Amino acid sequence: MGYRIMNYFAIVTNENLVEQVVTASGSSEELKAQYESMFDKRCVETFRDGSQRKRFAGVGMTYSEDLNAFIYSKPFDSWVLNNETAEWEAPKAKPADTGTEYYSWDESSLSWTKNTYLNLSQADADLVATVSSLEELEAIKDQFSEDGRAQLNLG
Repeated sequence: MGYRIMNYFAIVTNENLVEQVVTASGSSEELKAQYESMFDKRCVETFRDGSQRKRFAGVGMTYSEDLNAFIYSKPFDSWVLNNETAEWEAPKAKPADTGTEYYSWDESSLSWTKNTYLNLSQADADLVATVSSLEELEAIKDQFSEDGRAQLNLG
């Protein structure tokens, strides 16, 4: 039994947005022509291992002809595209995460915000999972353990 080589193609709109990724086996050039005819859109081959075009294409990504790369959506207005890596970069370098703290981007202050990982008991975590608003969390705060209330800043 032989192995089939699978080819992947991103179906790209006139605005360079990836609309769909399709899979087939056979000659790349023949498949590309077949898909372009069938979808009446441009097809760009993509590779699972990211060996070409920087990364594997995904729906909603953009294809840049200039960079010959698939690019994720811009995460924040202040971030700029690195033309070497085809990755979006914050205007400030991200501090290193630790075992107890991690950083997230705050667009309003154009800075990284330090966050602390929670280490809740299973019972406290189960309670958190039942709420959908801060008001609900506040309403059941007495049901949390003392440590859980402290971690969640519930006083």
